[in-house]
Amino acid sequence: RVPLTQGIIGTVKDTLKELLPLVGQRGDTEFIDTVRKAYAKFRGDLDSYAVAEPDGVAIHPQYFVNRLNKLAAEDAIFTFDVGTPVIWTARHLKTNGKRRILGSYNHGSMANAMMHAIGAQNACPNRQVISLSGDGGFTMMMGEMLTLKQLNLPVKIFVFNNEELSFIAMEMKASGYLDYATDFVNPDFGKLAEAAGIKGVSIQNSSEVDEKIMEALNHNGPVIVNVRVDKQELAMPPKIAYQQAKGFSKYLINAILDGRGTELKEMAKTNWMKYKSLY
Repeated sequence: RVPLTQGIIGTVKDTLKELLPLVGQRGDTEFIDTVRKAYAKFRGDLDSYAVAEPDGVAIHPQYFVNRLNKLAAEDAIFTFDVGTPVIWTARHLKTNGKRRILGSYNHGSMANAMMHAIGAQNACPNRQVISLSGDGGFTMMMGEMLTLKQLNLPVKIFVFNNEELSFIAMEMKASGYLDYATDFVNPDFGKLAEAAGIKGVSIQNSSEVDEKIMEALNHNGPVIVNVRVDKQELAMPPKIAYQQAKGFSKYLINAILDGRGTELKEMAKTNWMKYKSLY
């Protein structure tokens, strides 16, 4: 993402020893002030997206992660699946020097969150371990919930159930294609957990998010939480590239021609007020 103009090989300690004598002291705070101002605006915009919806309307994933961030332990270990959980974690989960966040960063393999959580809970039995799982990632390795039951590991698995491979669908839309074969017909994963002898929780409305999160976190054992999140939620990049805008415009035209106007209406209703400042 950033062109390399000068490559340096060395440990941080050795490199700093060489660089520090070459760096002059500055009293001017113009640069840091500009960065802080930009961050404050960006942070404010992100937090403004994390809003509760009326009962009967699917939950904004930003709102859910924002509340989980407030209610989780100060030294909790979080894992997240590849896909949109990466975005919601990065934007709404705050670290404090005590928490740990584990993900499949460079490899980009799906279905890692529950696996990472199982390993982390084994390694740190006295810490709270939370998995932010996508429905695609969770179902890909769903059989491993029996491992949680077998070992009685107190991992808390929150499944973002939007019945879609949403990151793949967004990539297709941004490239100008109609999303295809990305939909799921999902069960309520909380009820599925109960059938396996694991505590299951289902969150359907924003008004019950806090109560159900605490119910899961306070349970002495594994929990699988089904979170009904909005299928039409768009994860906007920090900066929209021309090709992305062009591709998405092409997708909108194709969707209208394909008779998917109602879907576009729902997408606009979910995202327009939040993201209109970007256009």
